[in-house]
Amino acid sequence: MKLIWLILLLTCFNAWADSSTSTPKDIALYTYHYMPPYVINSDTETGLLYDVADFFNRQQSNYHFSVSYIPRKRLNHLLDTQKFDGMMIGVNPLWFKDSDHTTYLWSEPLMRDQDEIISHSNAPIEFNNTEVFYGKSVGGIFGFRYHTIDTLVDNGVMMRIDTSNESQLINMLIKKRFDFAIVSRATTLFYQTLLEQNQQLYFSSRPHDQYIRYIMAPKTLQTEFKAINTLIKKLNKDPEWQQKMLKYQTFLQPIEPTLENK
Repeated sequence: MKLIWLILLLTCFNAWADSSTSTPKDIALYTYHYMPPYVINSDTETGLLYDVADFFNRQQSNYHFSVSYIPRKRLNHLLDTQKFDGMMIGVNPLWFKDSDHTTYLWSEPLMRDQDEIISHSNAPIEFNNTEVFYGKSVGGIFGFRYHTIDTLVDNGVMMRIDTSNESQLINMLIKKRFDFAIVSRATTLFYQTLLEQNQQLYFSSRPHDQYIRYIMAPKTLQTEFKAINTLIKKLNKDPEWQQKMLKYQTFLQPIEPTLENK
C-alpha cells in the first residue's frame, strides 16, 4: 500500500513540475502594414505593434506574442486555403469582406485610425466629392486597395501610380510625381516630421476613410483567442499605454473600454 501511495505521489509531483515549467505557446501577430509608427525598426523591435505585443506578454504567461510581417497576397492565399495559423493585428473586417464577423474571430476594438488624402501644399486637393479626382493621378502602395479611388481608376476617370512603401510615396508626392496620395494619418505624420516637410503637405479636411483596427484570427484558434479581449481591455485602460500613444504623436487613440464592436 505504501508503494502505491509513493507512486501516486511521484506521479502528481511530476505532473505539477511539468505544468510549472511549461513554456508559453508562441503566437504570431502578423501585419502587412509594415510601416511607421506601427513598425519602426524590425531589428530592434520598435514601433506601436511591438509595444502591444510586449504588453500582452507582460500581462500573462500562457502565450508569447511576437510581431511578424506577411505580404497581403501571401495572407490571402493562406486564408483561402485555410492554412493561416496566426493572428492579424491592426486590421478591419471590411478589408476581409467579413463585416458581420462570421468568417473569422474579431477582437474588441484595438484603436481608431484614418487614411488621409494628402496633396502638395502648392496644389491642394480638398475631398468635397469624387469629382475633384477626375483627371487627377493618385499615388498608392502595391497590393493596397482604396475603395473610393479604385472604382474611379477602373472607370478610367483618373490614374493610379503605385510605389513600394509610404516613405517613397510621400517623397514622390513632394516632387509632384502625382497629384495626391492616400496614407494612414499616423504614418504621414511620422514621415512628415522625419523628412522635415511640415509645410509641403496639405491634408484634406475630409479623410479618405475612418475605421477601427482589431485583431483577427481564424476560428481554428478559438482557444488561444480567448485571452485577446481581456488583454485589449487592460491595454486601453493602462496609463503607460496612453503615454505610448503620445510618444508616437499620432492621431491614433486608445478605444474607450465601454465602446462596443461595430
